[in-house]
Amino acid sequence: MPKLTLAERLERAAARKARAEQEAARLKTMQRKERTRHLIEVGGLLVKAGIDKLPTAALYDRFLAIAAQADDPKMVAAWERAGSKHFQKEADTRIVAIARFGTKIDPELAATLRDMGFRWNRFLKQWEGKVDFANAKGVVEGMGGNIQKVNAPQEK
Repeated sequence: MPKLTLAERLERAAARKARAEQEAARLKTMQRKERTRHLIEVGGLLVKAGIDKLPTAALYDRFLAIAAQADDPKMVAAWERAGSKHFQKEADTRIVAIARFGTKIDPELAATLRDMGFRWNRFLKQWEGKVDFANAKGVVEGMGGNIQKVNAPQEK
């Protein structure tokens, strides 16, 4: 291998430094995105629990109380079990449904259906989705449509 000149060695060192800086920047960006995602999830939990409208000072006080108890692994495990049960219970309340309308619906109703969890099936020309059935039934039938449950257990 031929000997490198000082200029060539400096150039290679500068290239290695630039690659290292790019990698550091990439890692920093990944960490920032991960942190941002975590903060969004925590904020979503506030909304899900229905406490997002409480005063900030009240929330902070309750968070400090939780933090004081969070040192006990048994307590955290109990919170985790209880929280998992709530998630499972909430997930079970929505069911798959199909909504059909005899005529074309207006964009405002379409937006409402999407917000509820419906998606338009352009092949079957129907709205389908996992929704809160009671709420969806009121909206769909109120706008002159029909709604049915999919794979619902036979009611007695």
